[in-house]
Amino acid sequence: MPRKKVAVEWLAYTQAELESLWKAKAVAQMRVESMGADFAVTADLISGVKVEMVNVRQGISRRFLNPAAALMTLRRMGVTRVEVRMEKWDLDLASLSMRMRPDVTARRLREKRVREKSYFPDRDPEPAEADRKDQLQKLMATIMEMARHRALTQ
Repeated sequence: MPRKKVAVEWLAYTQAELESLWKAKAVAQMRVESMGADFAVTADLISGVKVEMVNVRQGISRRFLNPAAALMTLRRMGVTRVEVRMEKWDLDLASLSMRMRPDVTARRLREKRVREKSYFPDRDPEPAEADRKDQLQKLMATIMEMARHRALTQ
């Protein structure tokens, strides 16, 4: 006897809502699925409902350019077992989209320094550009002095 096809219901949840479902043990399976050049986080609930992670503000599907970023997000939520599906991953398109813009790189570097400063408040701050030039000149003078001394002693 053929089985009847049942339409699968998809629901959209934010990261916080999905985390609450995970902690309540309502999630049967978590997945990171490829969608062309990016990845989406999906899950199967115990009730059989399929769920996708969405952005808080727009309510649209949250996409990750890098699968590692999706895995880190899930790990922060407490998820330790994930199925990764890469059948639809377009490697050519992904390699183009993974290149970072210089302004994004600079912003992330600034954010990293702020985080490090809050983690290590006793650490000396990075020297200013002028201090770096002075340090370089002192280093070059020391190297030249060592070379002169070596030439005289040989």
